Amino acid sequence: MKNKFYPELFKKGKIGNVTTKNRIVRNSMGTYLGNPDGTVTDRQIKAYAEAAEGGAGVIFMDNATPVPMTSCGLRADSDEFIAGLSLLADAIKQHGAVAGMQLAHPGRDAAFVGSADVIGASPITFEPWYEAGARVPRELSIEEIHDLVSKFGDAALRCKLAGFDIVEIHGAAGCIPTNFLSPHDNHRTDMYGGSLHNRMRLLIEIVRDMKKKCGPDFPIGVKLSTEDWEPEGIRIEETVEVAKALEKEGVSHLNIMGGTHATAAMEFLLPNAFNAENTKKIKDAINIPVFIGHNIFTPEEAESLIENGTGDFVALGRSQLADPCWAKKAKEGNAADIKPCINCLIGCLDRGLLHHTPICCTVNPTLYKFECPTITPAEKKKNVAVVGAGPGGCEAALTASKRGHKVTLFEKRAFGGAMIEASVPDNKANIRRLIKYYEEHIKADENITVRNEEATFDTLVNGGYDAVIIAIGGKTRVLTGLDTDTDMVIYANDYLNKSKKANGDKVVVIGGGITGAETALELKNEGKDVTVVEMADAFLANMSSACQAYGISISQTDIKVVTGKRLIGVDKGKAVLTDRWGNIQELPADSIVIAAGFTPQNELACKLEEETDIEVYNIGDSRKVRQIFDAVHEGFFAARQI
Repeated sequence: MKNKFYPELFKKGKIGNVTTKNRIVRNSMGTYLGNPDGTVTDRQIKAYAEAAEGGAGVIFMDNATPVPMTSCGLRADSDEFIAGLSLLADAIKQHGAVAGMQLAHPGRDAAFVGSADVIGASPITFEPWYEAGARVPRELSIEEIHDLVSKFGDAALRCKLAGFDIVEIHGAAGCIPTNFLSPHDNHRTDMYGGSLHNRMRLLIEIVRDMKKKCGPDFPIGVKLSTEDWEPEGIRIEETVEVAKALEKEGVSHLNIMGGTHATAAMEFLLPNAFNAENTKKIKDAINIPVFIGHNIFTPEEAESLIENGTGDFVALGRSQLADPCWAKKAKEGNAADIKPCINCLIGCLDRGLLHHTPICCTVNPTLYKFECPTITPAEKKKNVAVVGAGPGGCEAALTASKRGHKVTLFEKRAFGGAMIEASVPDNKANIRRLIKYYEEHIKADENITVRNEEATFDTLVNGGYDAVIIAIGGKTRVLTGLDTDTDMVIYANDYLNKSKKANGDKVVVIGGGITGAETALELKNEGKDVTVVEMADAFLANMSSACQAYGISISQTDIKVVTGKRLIGVDKGKAVLTDRWGNIQELPADSIVIAAGFTPQNELACKLEEETDIEVYNIGDSRKVRQIFDAVHEGFFAARQI
């Protein structure tokens, strides 16, 4: 029957000779839920079953390596792994989805996933990685290439024997085929280097070996990057030619993405469905099914992309981490109930892939935490006050209500808390969807009363509350010892929430963290002449995806960055700086925007703990300034304890 909400999204599909119940693919993202030796765990089986139960038509989860490698992923390099892989395939199919397995060799990226042997087309890697200490890959010999091709084919056959319906070659994101496809990475002078025909030879040979061993009718697909976003690297014009060649070889589908592991942070800055234009170029050049992926978050976006012919399937990864029931909710017309991915890359990339820990999600604190019981009614219903409707407070209020507690949520300003300012930059607009999600669900919850007022100590003590969750966020760090009481000086939050403007053409931003970078870029978009001043010796010093992305973005502008200096004075038309040795520097400034960060405000929580017997939880930035991830997770687990 035709779905009345998203008819294109929920049409049956065809991949090779396999029929799918809809056009939604759960894209492969390493979960790190496996054993270090590559064997399957019970937790993985549960994760695969949960993903399939969520309603997607095709499920790819982890990828398996065709050679021995220890990374808490999967292995398919020996027959001994078939049994474990079969449990995963069964878990998917028993819950109504098509079982897919992706085969991947990380190539030059192997140093980051536990391999002692880092290989590539040539002894070349991504330059920033080399400067950060990454090993240069060893160039494969012709004989080693032939051996690797054969191992891919053997691994594909094992996946088929294990019961997987489709096998996909990871030919994107910096994996071994891209090391050969990229003119930057491949400087070979033999049959595997030089022309595009030669550079795609490895990928073509892998496809041929797989099809020879698995049979001509078994679906073999390829994941490709439209472009790798690296200097002198893979570009869409050549990717279109690779796609045409792969179609001639009989591949079942192409799964299209962009970038590499090295440039993944750029997704943080890119708009929703940013890969649509390049994916459409591939789709128009071939006749086999094309999956479009990357930054697709809503069913409306997905429906539109299929309807306008950009792709035949949508491949969603992070959206189905944020809400594993994304597909099921969309099918039933409950899109408003989908917990939105905010494209922050914190749980899935920064705290997952880059740290070799199980993948997690900022907005979904229960993801793969199978040891934690589901939310059940509390034995004793309590009267709970939640102070602050930021991410932590909202998550706490909803969770406490689900447990049957009566909740009063205090918010003196508006739903969202610090997310209001955080969502101002266009690249963080998805945070606005999370604010809306929380507001609508809380207002519709009969167990939650919202009071638009400040919660004082007396209000809480005299309100008859059994438990109080303090989620009031951090407060702006105010620079002391300076005469900043002038129209020249404003604070970043006031600028971002548009309560104050930066006057004049020349603006100096004090603070080189994420808020300072966001503020500088917003000012630049206004046409200002911007200088960022950072007291430390490094600008955007930590290695989070946001810092990397903002660093790249700012480097492509004429924003000036001054490090190792701090503001010591404000004079008419000048910002006065000093370094650690007392050297003075004056910068012309019509306005100074201070983005010196935030500090916790835990006074209310401490007073309640010291002077009352109320059960008190202090969460998020009011306890310690960190990220939305920490606030949401602490809000959830605090409410679970009451």
